[in-house]
Amino acid sequence: MRPELVCLLAFLVGAIPFGLVIGKLKGIDLREKGSGNIGATNAMRQLGKPLGALVFVLDALKGGLPVFLAHQLALSPEWVVGAGFAAVFGHIYSPFVRFRGGKGVATALGVLLGLDWRVGLSAFGVFIVVVAVTDYISVGSIAAAVAQASLFWVFGDPRALKLFGAVVGLFVIVRHRSNIQRLLKGEESHFRKKPSSP
Repeated sequence: MRPELVCLLAFLVGAIPFGLVIGKLKGIDLREKGSGNIGATNAMRQLGKPLGALVFVLDALKGGLPVFLAHQLALSPEWVVGAGFAAVFGHIYSPFVRFRGGKGVATALGVLLGLDWRVGLSAFGVFIVVVAVTDYISVGSIAAAVAQASLFWVFGDPRALKLFGAVVGLFVIVRHRSNIQRLLKGEESHFRKKPSSP
């Protein structure tokens, strides 16, 4: 298979709006609920944690599988990274939802695991720890985005992978700009709902 076709396939797979599909099966349009985002975080809040976790796994798989395919086809590191970029941008700018997809975190994690599992697992660990400490998924996502960009350098990965880390990290942060604004105003939603004060 030509590398260009692998990247096109990666984009189309990345563009599959699993959050929207699963929400519709439950009679809920995520675009009209909560943050209006079709990603795993809003899915978890609107559909419940089990279905939200399913959306997260599926979104991660659509990032990891194209990279796995590129590896299996023995493509160059540049084309493998290209497939990863295509999957993430397919998720963020999905033509199936008028180019208004998710924020790319879960899909980027899947790509990271395919590019360098050490970076992927380490970044996910940062995400878990930061969310546990701050109780904000957005803060954990931003911290993981920064961490993965640095970790490609720490592990001495090829230049193409370092470029992926820098560009995707920047995109994830930009996609969270509304969350950053809410954090600064003290209006960001916690991961776990806090009990109301009496």
